[in-house]
Amino acid sequence: MFSWQLFGKVDAKAAGYVVFAGGFVGLVMGLFTYIALGLALPGTLVIVFAVTFMVAGYWSIRGLDPKTLAYFLLYLGIADAIYAEYFAIVGLYVFSTFCWAWFLIYLLFVLALLTGRPVYSTAAKYWCLVCCFATLLIPGFLLVSGMVFG
Repeated sequence: MFSWQLFGKVDAKAAGYVVFAGGFVGLVMGLFTYIALGLALPGTLVIVFAVTFMVAGYWSIRGLDPKTLAYFLLYLGIADAIYAEYFAIVGLYVFSTFCWAWFLIYLLFVLALLTGRPVYSTAAKYWCLVCCFATLLIPGFLLVSGMVFG
């Protein structure tokens, strides 16, 4: 949704509501994966992304200072890089690759929010759109099909 916002196709406040709602659904799914299924690693990763979406959605809804959000995203990007390294160490290279891809998204959004330079916004909107679809199609499928962690 934020990619579409950067493309100028949706209103920031409306995008914030959709992103927040998607994050809430992700939070419920992550908690279920963690608690009911006992899958700590994927559950935690889903929770990290869900909290990211909820906070970013709230920021957009309320029109809060984007620099504060940038520093929060920097923190989550670092967490994502740690996940990427872990997945590489245990041989889950698909998940490591996607965590690095999302780390790049976080980095681009941080640079866009802190500097206001259009080059970062342009890169962020395209890379985020590609990664969203790819993440749903590849690691998302592996998780929900039970082929990984199941």
